[in-house]
Amino acid sequence: MRALAASSRRALAPTALQRLQPRRQASRAMPPPATATAGGAPQQPATPAARPSERQQHAAYQAAFFNEQHVKELRASITPDVEARLARVAASIPGLSAETRVLDAGAGEGALIPHLQARGVRDVLAVDVSPAMLAALQRRAGQPSSLGNDACVRTWLGDVADLPGYQGPFDVAIFNAVFGNLLDAHATLASTCFVLRPGSYVVISHPLGRPWHESLRAKQPQLVPNELPQREALELLIHDLPLQLVSLADEPDFYMALLQVPKGYAHPAAPLRLAGNVTTGFGRGSKQLGVPTANLPPAPLAEQLAQLPAGVYFGWAQLNADVSWPEADRQVHPMVMNIGRRPTFGDAQPELSVEAHIMHKYSQDFYGQPLRLLVLGFIRPEMRFSGLQELLARINADVGVARSQLGTPRWQPYREQLAAEAPPSA
Repeated sequence: MRALAASSRRALAPTALQRLQPRRQASRAMPPPATATAGGAPQQPATPAARPSERQQHAAYQAAFFNEQHVKELRASITPDVEARLARVAASIPGLSAETRVLDAGAGEGALIPHLQARGVRDVLAVDVSPAMLAALQRRAGQPSSLGNDACVRTWLGDVADLPGYQGPFDVAIFNAVFGNLLDAHATLASTCFVLRPGSYVVISHPLGRPWHESLRAKQPQLVPNELPQREALELLIHDLPLQLVSLADEPDFYMALLQVPKGYAHPAAPLRLAGNVTTGFGRGSKQLGVPTANLPPAPLAEQLAQLPAGVYFGWAQLNADVSWPEADRQVHPMVMNIGRRPTFGDAQPELSVEAHIMHKYSQDFYGQPLRLLVLGFIRPEMRFSGLQELLARINADVGVARSQLGTPRWQPYREQLAAEAPPSA
C-alpha cells in the first residue's frame, strides 16, 4: 500500500497505509452522542449525552479523523498485494460458508468483505464509528434487504463494545487492521464474546504486519494507542476471557491471530471439583438482586481457585443433606457461579468470594450444609457494571447461558458423575 499523504499534511494525517488500519480500528470506538444505526440510518438519543467518557472521546477523535477524503485515499491505496493478503485472512478462517454470520468490527469501507463473500459468506454486519466509511461500504455492497432475516451486508454505526445482543449471535468476529486503535482491547474482546456462539472464532489481523503497525503507532499514538500483541502478550490478554488461542501468524508483512470461544464454553481446567460447607454471604444475592446464592469459604479452595480467573462459571451442584430432606433437595441441579470480589458494589476492602446460584428452589435454608460443585464452563470475566439493574440483567443472561449449555448432551454425563460421587446420606 502506498503512502498518499502529502508532506504538508503529515502532521495531521497518516499515510494511506496508515489510514487503512485506523479506519478499521476506528469502528471500535463510538462518537460521543452514542448514535447507533442499523442499515446506516442514524437514531438520535432521546436525551442529551452526559459528559463523554474517555472511550467516547477516543471514538469521537477516530470518527472525525476518518472522513470522506480518507475514504477515497484508502480505496486508492489498496494495491493488488494488499488484496492478496486480505484474501489470505479470509482463507485462514475455518468453516466459512453461506450459513456463517460474520461481525466485521471496524469494517471501514469494507475492504475485507469481498474476500469473505468469495468464500460463500452472505451475512455480514459491518460496524464502524465513521459515517463516511459506512456510507462508502454500503454503496459498495448495495442497500440491505428490508427483511430483517435476509442474509446480506448490513451496517451498524457505533462502538462494537456497545453492539446490542439482539444483533447476534455471530459465528465469526473480525478485527482487521483495527485492533491497535481500540482504547481498551480487553474490554472490547469481553463484550464481543457476548454476541458470539460457543465454538465461534475471533480474528485479529493486519495485512501489513506488526512491524509496520508499530511504526505507525510510534508516529500516531493517539490514533493507534495499542500494539498488535505477540504470543505471550496475547495469551495474557485473553487469560480471563472465554477465548483460546488457536494459531498466530506473526510475519514481517502479515499478522493474524485466530481465537476461538470454546465449544460448550468448556474451561481448560474442567471438570473441576469444589466442596465445602455453605457459609453466610453478604445478603446481596437474594435481598438486593432476587438471585439467591450459596457461598463457599474460599480459603480451603485456594489450590482449585488458582486455576480459575475471576469470573462467571457454570456446572452442577449437589447439597449433601441427610435423608430427612426432600429427595429433590438432595439431587444434582444446574448452577452458575461467580468467583471474584464484586466490583459493582464498590466494597472498600473486597474479599474473594465463591457464590453459586443453584437453579432449584430448596425447601429450607442450608447454611452449614456440605455442598459439592462440579465446574465445567466459563462464561465471562468478572466485570464492573453501572448499577444493580445492569448487573441483574447480565446475571439473568448468565443464568440463561448456563441453563441452555447444561441442557446439551455434552454436559449431561457430568451430572450423573457428580451424583455417583455423593457420600452416603445419614
